[in-house]
Amino acid sequence: MRASGAWMVSALLCASGNAQAQTQPQTPPPPPAAAAAAAPAPPADGLHAAPSLYWKDGPHRFDLSGAFRVRTEGWDTFSTSNPDWDWFTGTRMRLSLRYAYANKLAIFIEGQHARVNGLDADSAPPARNYFVAGGLDSSSQGTSLRQAFLELRPAEGIALRGGRQDIKLGGEVTYAEPNWKYLKAARVAERLVGTVGWTHVERSNDGGTLMVDTGQHAFYAFAARPTTGVFDADSAYHPQRDLVYGGLAWTAKRGEWLPNTELGAFAIAYDDDRAVADGGIVGGVDVYTFGGSLLGVYPFGPGQIDTLVWGAGQTGDFGVGDHSAYAGILEAGYQLPALWSKPWLRLGINFASGDGDPTDGEHHTFFNLLPTNHLYYGFADQLAFQNLKNLFVQLRMAPHEKVSLNAFVHYFSLMDEDDARYAGTGAFNRKSFGYAATPSGGARTVGTEFDLVATVALHKSVTLELGGAHLEAGRVLPGDMQWFYASLELKY
Repeated sequence: MRASGAWMVSALLCASGNAQAQTQPQTPPPPPAAAAAAAPAPPADGLHAAPSLYWKDGPHRFDLSGAFRVRTEGWDTFSTSNPDWDWFTGTRMRLSLRYAYANKLAIFIEGQHARVNGLDADSAPPARNYFVAGGLDSSSQGTSLRQAFLELRPAEGIALRGGRQDIKLGGEVTYAEPNWKYLKAARVAERLVGTVGWTHVERSNDGGTLMVDTGQHAFYAFAARPTTGVFDADSAYHPQRDLVYGGLAWTAKRGEWLPNTELGAFAIAYDDDRAVADGGIVGGVDVYTFGGSLLGVYPFGPGQIDTLVWGAGQTGDFGVGDHSAYAGILEAGYQLPALWSKPWLRLGINFASGDGDPTDGEHHTFFNLLPTNHLYYGFADQLAFQNLKNLFVQLRMAPHEKVSLNAFVHYFSLMDEDDARYAGTGAFNRKSFGYAATPSGGARTVGTEFDLVATVALHKSVTLELGGAHLEAGRVLPGDMQWFYASLELKY
């Protein structure tokens, strides 16, 4: 089975053109599967400064864009060696250039400089990950080529992209309405494959992607090697050899088969043959994941009901044992867009299988692959989607047109007390497997986390965020923890 996994992903890599590097713009053009309005009149030739900086001459166009983000974080953790708050600050600067010839060809290049200061060993993960990846230094920095890809559109509804690029599985099809946008971006996408954009470095991929949009259905395929990055600023965006993955996704667009409902299915092959010294595990990982989803928003009374059903099963080999596991998501919400602050109350459960007997030669802990977990399982990032049961209540509000609030209450427990508590977001350098396991001590209750984030749009190009979390420990954790952050982001 391990040989077949490597063959499958290698075949996908070849089918995608064996590209060496891939990328995606800071604000990428919508994929062909996105719902598109009628095309506006083309701009006049020449240099333009609004709404973005670009130069156009007939079918040729150059776009220049940039982004800067600074974020300060404070952690009061369950560390026994340092009971005080730990603070560190990260900055991220990006500059990108895109050339397009009509709607047939595009070349995109993006550079990044990331720096993290004020690191030490007393912070809890994920903050400590920057310290370890940076060589146990108080600061870490790096300048890298984050994206560089060529995109071809040989026919209407077909886009082929090769090079260094972002891959965010689950968000291939987008819709115009704000509630659909949020659900696709923050409740469906990146559950198993994402870029971890919350971190100061982020992940990229070297490989190829293909999108085919028929109007009613969208088909997406990718094959790639993930790069280093995420928490590793010093050695960001180096290829991770002996780690490859690929996948296929199909989407029946909203209303095609069921009114106000989108249906999807996906398959992912993941093959990690890295040596133990390079972040792998004994026996490697060869895992196949198959799943599907249903997402809908329906008028009901004065508001709208939304539902999400998502499920996945896995088979393959993990370490020296056979692997089989499962995971599921059930969510529902109700929004009153006509009321003041547009309140949106949601609740749900996320669950991923654990392993009741780690010594029997079979592995049943769901494997989280390469996700963006910050969106889903508590903003304090203390848990991965492995051996996890997460009940949550969420409230979103917009008390002002420039202010939004997002609050969660999470109740965390383990699916199996004989397994461990897992944390992480996937392989991010050549020394880390990507997930850490902490013994459960025979307990199930992890704790209750309270999250609150306020987002203020100071300007169309300037966003301020303030947020934090309080995690009340259950029997699995050694103590409570608090976390606070302030972030300022500028984009043009």
